[in-house]
Amino acid sequence: MASPQNSAISNTSVDVRPLSMHVGAEIHGVDLAQPLEERTYREIRNALNDHGVIFFRDQNITPAQHLAFTTRFGKPLVDEVSSGGHPDGFPEILFIGKEPEQTRNIGGNWHTDHSFDEIPPLGAVLVARELPAVGGDTLFASMYNAFDTLSDGLKKTLEGLRAVHRKTRAYDALSSERAIGADERAKIAEKFAKLEVSHPVVRTHPESGRKLLYVNPTYTVRFDGWTEKESEPLLAYLYAHATRPENTCRFQWREGSIAFWDNRSSWHYALNDYHGARRMMHRITIDGTPFA
Repeated sequence: MASPQNSAISNTSVDVRPLSMHVGAEIHGVDLAQPLEERTYREIRNALNDHGVIFFRDQNITPAQHLAFTTRFGKPLVDEVSSGGHPDGFPEILFIGKEPEQTRNIGGNWHTDHSFDEIPPLGAVLVARELPAVGGDTLFASMYNAFDTLSDGLKKTLEGLRAVHRKTRAYDALSSERAIGADERAKIAEKFAKLEVSHPVVRTHPESGRKLLYVNPTYTVRFDGWTEKESEPLLAYLYAHATRPENTCRFQWREGSIAFWDNRSSWHYALNDYHGARRMMHRITIDGTPFA
């Protein structure tokens, strides 16, 4: 439930508390059930650009308030490739859930959303609606720091490369608890065959102006002009480098928690460690803008 103090919050000051050195910050002093003043909105947006993901605690918002808050940051998207449902009257809000009898969750691998799109989403706002008693945390990784901490030689090499991202890549080499049958795999291959695009490996964030690494283990297939086998060693190195502990943070959900990640500068990973329990989240994805 919302904190009793929320009713007294005026939304005129923002308290930003970093969770780690390079990614993640909690935002205090804001009640997201209320309209944001322009200065507050600006401070929250700057915190998102700086930290890659921001978190809010002790919030109690309706679907309409969830939509109103998200819309301040961009146009909400209706995800055409997701199989999740949505609350009545809110097609922009997607159910992200796992039932007690299911073994597969959504987002259970390091990724950035929809990197197989020409213009990927700006980000997403995820609201916790029902949580397991324990487990179900989400990890985040900074692609700013992943790039910054590479050697100068590797940076120069990567800045001349592009990489291919493909939707169906997410269904390759699945773990046993996430495995799918041959029939389902064939349907997925047919349905998503056209969802493939090439992006620069090093991109410039359109708002912060910082360079970032733009590949991810779930959707990146290979470097442009390289075979998958040739690409594999360097991509594996980049993935391991990007997920070093100092590049990451871990968010423990609780009732009233909200996460807002910048899909351009961060990866995320929903841990699948709560079999037998229900977890239900509401997500709104925000339309993207071209990189700088």
